[in-house]
Amino acid sequence: MDKDFEHISSVVNQLKKELGLDDNYYVLISVWEKEVGNNKVELNGFKNGTVFTRTESAVYLHDFNLRKKQLIKRLNQYFGKTIVKNIKCEIK
Repeated sequence: MDKDFEHISSVVNQLKKELGLDDNYYVLISVWEKEVGNNKVELNGFKNGTVFTRTESAVYLHDFNLRKKQLIKRLNQYFGKTIVKNIKCEIK
């Protein structure tokens, strides 16, 4: 029984890795709202250094893109190293 549990655990861990749901993603979730400052740009995922976001408005997309470099810098301060390299935002 323990062997089956270990096998399932490794499958779940691999799936989390492929989806970008590692420890860095959970840190990102916890600081996202604080750093973005509104709920108009929602966090959708994180993989290979890229944060994926969505918004409903072209105005918010434009504003977000103007602040993107600054936001990347602030997010990386929480990690203590460069984890976030890019943020891609799209309109829903």
